Amino acid sequence: MLFGKTMVMLHSRNCPLCGGQNIRKKYVDAQLPIWQCICGAVFLSPFPSAEDLKEIYRKTYYDSWGLAAEDEDGPRQMKQLTFMARLKKISPFLKKGKVLDVGCANGYFLEVANAAGWEISGVELSEYSSGLAKQKFGDRIFNGAIEEAHFADKTFDLITLSDLLEHIQDLTAFMREVFRILKPCGLLMIVTPNAASLTCRMMGAKWSHYKAEHLYYFSPVTIQALLKKNNFIPLRVEASYKYLNLSYIIKQFKTYRHPFFTPLFTGIEQLFPRSSKQINFPVFCGEILVLAKKP
Repeated sequence: MLFGKTMVMLHSRNCPLCGGQNIRKKYVDAQLPIWQCICGAVFLSPFPSAEDLKEIYRKTYYDSWGLAAEDEDGPRQMKQLTFMARLKKISPFLKKGKVLDVGCANGYFLEVANAAGWEISGVELSEYSSGLAKQKFGDRIFNGAIEEAHFADKTFDLITLSDLLEHIQDLTAFMREVFRILKPCGLLMIVTPNAASLTCRMMGAKWSHYKAEHLYYFSPVTIQALLKKNNFIPLRVEASYKYLNLSYIIKQFKTYRHPFFTPLFTGIEQLFPRSSKQINFPVFCGEILVLAKKP
């Protein structure tokens, strides 16, 4: 069982953002040990153990993406529409260059960036999904942690962290490495769950982004504090949307069950023909998009 005997403690339960100890449980009845600091930082304490995380990130972790299905066109179209929209957010600041997608999964963002003329590289911790990306891009994909890739200083014009930062255990070491390998005036793009979003406030402890593998939960205030602490200059912070379809949303709520939305969407599933459930549309689902610059 997750968060059982295999738990590991955060050191002194200090806030990972400000270092303070004025911390309280965010929810009394939450299944996960979610804590909040007076500075606004929200995080799990203790973290799941390495063994628990390994169990979480098995091949079946990607089933809810639709990657296990024979027809991958549906998920690819959703992801590509999403990533094309995100590249448009970057274009006012940077048109082309070397991009590193950290947590690149099976390479959907890299497909879009490659088609747009970027020189691409990817890092992915999962052996399974990095294998899928390597089938497309070969040795431009590194399987492992970013620190293990040993990129040269000031290599990349753009580094993207899509749905990744909330998974990182050592934020200080990770942000230091990102800063090191980004060129001066290079851009950092982050997309991460927004702990100040309307969906979080409405759903409380049942928020769909509260997962055992999500170790940190940022808001517009705390993500900017993290960036400034690590010498980045925030440029843009806004609500982020993804292109989804009804079929994907239903699959998500079947995988990550919610006491209200899972029965709701299970019932809705019977009301629509298959073709209409494949129509992609933009959905704001409680995330923020952040652009920042290295001085």
